[in-house]
Amino acid sequence: MKMILCGITLACSFLLNSSPLRAAPIPSAGPFDITGTISEVQWFPAVHIRGKPGMSGSLGHDRVVAAHFLVRLVNYQGVAADKAIRITRHVSYKAYGDKNPSGMPPFIILKINSEDKNYLKTGMNVRVAGYTVRGDEGGTWTTFAGISVP
Repeated sequence: MKMILCGITLACSFLLNSSPLRAAPIPSAGPFDITGTISEVQWFPAVHIRGKPGMSGSLGHDRVVAAHFLVRLVNYQGVAADKAIRITRHVSYKAYGDKNPSGMPPFIILKINSEDKNYLKTGMNVRVAGYTVRGDEGGTWTTFAGISVP
């Protein structure tokens, strides 16, 4: 009887999760309080992206990618190696090339939303409080509670 119930549960789970109407969210990471030195910074203006009809999650809807920075932090603290790799891969998949670094990565890349393209500069020491990464097949979203210069 237990085997039959297990099989039914597994089959239902497979059918529900394989439905084209369901989104495929990335596992949330954070919140983290991350400190480090900005070694590279790049700003991107807001972009409107048209949805793809019939697709699930945010990919199926028109959306706006907010103006943001991609910030490369070195000498960083506040996040374990596996989480640093995951965070970086979500915002810049090819940052480490085809292989994950062994041990603590030499840098982490954060996506920081900001309309002010002069807000962050190379060489700044920053503390990003409450940094969190979420998303699905339509994009990656990041939030943070605040940025300070320690």
